[in-house]
Amino acid sequence: MFIYAALKRYLPELVVRRLALTAILLGTSNVSMASAPPNITDAEMAMIPSYCPYTLHWGGGGVRDNPTPAGKYWVSVMGNTFWAMHHYCFAEIYMLRAMKHTAEYRKNLLSSARENYIYIRRNALKNAPPTFVLLPEVHTRIGVTELRMSLPRDAEKSFARARALKPDYWPAYSHWVEFLIDSGEMAEAKRLVETGLKYSPNSKVLRAQQRLLGEKASSGARQTDGPESADTDKEATTPPASK
Repeated sequence: MFIYAALKRYLPELVVRRLALTAILLGTSNVSMASAPPNITDAEMAMIPSYCPYTLHWGGGGVRDNPTPAGKYWVSVMGNTFWAMHHYCFAEIYMLRAMKHTAEYRKNLLSSARENYIYIRRNALKNAPPTFVLLPEVHTRIGVTELRMSLPRDAEKSFARARALKPDYWPAYSHWVEFLIDSGEMAEAKRLVETGLKYSPNSKVLRAQQRLLGEKASSGARQTDGPESADTDKEATTPPASK
């Protein structure tokens, strides 16, 4: 208000109002891009990563120029990108909330989650390219968010970035494989599963997806072959017994 009053002494009223409106709009834009969720609960804190209370927003790790012992530890793990990781925690909370709300409100929550994940990606690429240990995970979480926002082409790129950085990071395969299966792109899903298992052969999720793809392929082959006899045709049209 003091600045506004001072400007009025030297500039026309219309100019001052336009400047004030511009400042408000810019401030709102910055907040919406990567802001903290309001009214964070203890239950939500229990469901996000254990390092979150030590990030800059919550203060358990101190600040960059004066870290606590916990802050020093997490910096040793993540590098200086740790001082931006509260945005990852914000994103996770937005994701939790998005799954509990109606479609219209969910869209805004997912958008906020995505912007906070992207904030981390930009920070990591600026300060530690491409060595930030959680960067493959960040790319993958961006991809998951983009799938939920019905942005599959963006998601495909995000998952691909994660796999390029860490070929054995199986979630970057499995989330996109799930989308491919749901989209009916079985050949591409099979190829990606096999690539993922090449790098991460012990992934239970990828193994399960491989089995599912095999079952769908067998089922499709039987349907293509058609019934071999009247008995087979009758069996195919008999409703399954109730479980």
